Amino acid sequence: MSLLALSVQVYGTPHIMARIPAEAFFPAPKVDSAVVRIDILSSPAIELHLLDDFFQLIKAGFGQKRKTLRNSLSAGLKISTEEAELLLAKAKVDSKRRAETLSLNEWGEMSRLYSERKNNKQA
Repeated sequence: MSLLALSVQVYGTPHIMARIPAEAFFPAPKVDSAVVRIDILSSPAIELHLLDDFFQLIKAGFGQKRKTLRNSLSAGLKISTEEAELLLAKAKVDSKRRAETLSLNEWGEMSRLYSERKNNKQA
């Protein structure tokens, strides 16, 4: 999973239509390519009112490669590691995992909890 993959899956369902070998290009890249079709969803997979928090959260999660989620979220959201740990615990996500291991549903649940936390602090 990547930041791009999550962003696409919020709005549509991707399908690989064709694979193109690296040798088809000049100069040949180090990876093969793919043609992807995205079927747009009738409504986003994340609730509309959570989208801003979702994108803020995933950007923070993927912001520091090779870091655990606890550390990435703490740095990216400018919250303490304890607050990041609490958010992850409430979402039932191991704080030692890395951003690329989470599913769209797990990010969605964390977005809901993060949004609630922000709204409670403002109240």
